Order: sequence, then C-alpha cells, then structure tokens
Amino acid sequence: MAEYGKEKENARKNPQSSVESFEGLDTSLEERAELLDKTQWAGDFEWHQIEAMVKYMSVKRVPKDAALFREGMVESFMCLILEGTVQIRKEDEKGGVKSVAMLGAGQMVGEMSLFNDEPRYASAIALKDITFLLFRREDFERFSKEMPLLAVNVLTRLIKLLGERLRRTSAVLADYL
Repeated sequence: MAEYGKEKENARKNPQSSVESFEGLDTSLEERAELLDKTQWAGDFEWHQIEAMVKYMSVKRVPKDAALFREGMVESFMCLILEGTVQIRKEDEKGGVKSVAMLGAGQMVGEMSLFNDEPRYASAIALKDITFLLFRREDFERFSKEMPLLAVNVLTRLIKLLGERLRRTSAVLADYL
C-alpha cells in the first residue's frame, strides 16, 4: 500500500504521460473499425461513422499489472477497452488503496481527460493483458473540427455514459449516508 502512495507522488512530480510506453499494434482502418464495431460503445453508430471515428484512434496493448495511467498524472487521452479487464484504484486519506470499479470490453476509461487538464482522479491498472483503442485529446479536437456533426453524436454518447456512471455512483453513495 505504501508503495502505491510513492507511485502516486512520483506521478505528480513527473507528469510525463505513460501513453508513450504503450505497445502500438499495426492495424488497418478496416481492422480498427471492426474492433470498435464489436463493442457495445459503438451500438448507436453506423458503419461509415465508425470508420470515420477510428481514423483518429490507434490500437494499443498493455500487459497485466501495467498502468494505463496513475492517480495524480496529468494526461489527455481516453481508452475504449477492446479486451481484458481494468481495475480503477483510488488512494484513500490514509494511503490505502480502494478498488472503485472494474471495467471490461466495450467500456471506456479516462474520458474526462478529453475535456479538462486536471490530474487523474484514480489509477487504471490492467488485471489482464488489455487491448484498447486510444483517443488522444489532440486527435479528438481534430476530429471535432473536421467532423463536427459526428463529434456531436460522440459527445452525446459520452454524456449518456457519464450520466449512467453518475447515477450508479450516487446510488452507492446513498447507501453510505
């Protein structure tokens, strides 16, 4: 547990993005589109829209026990998990670590960093080898300028998913009040 606190402090002191260390997978546009199309996240989109979105994304892989990001880091990307499991961990006031969520295929993580420059609220750790689509903020901004109507649809999807998360979190919180 104390080791986790040291990692969090190191993340704050050295805000270098860990995204540069992720293994990139060489995939064609069609392969990326097929990967996205298989997720529940893409359910509301047509094939041509999926193909347009993945032009701005890359496929990455990290091994079991690796961090997608650490609490306290300032980075600007979200991940859409294609396979594997990610645990979201939060350090408590006493330096202990709490598991706050488990995410799997078709779920996103890190989406708030597309919209703000705040440090990561929690850490995201691969419990199994994971493969994911990476969407960097600069690519999302370019996507929004080049394809504004589709970007509105993506933002609407993100807002709906964030709303669902907020409702679940509120329900859990209510049990503790």
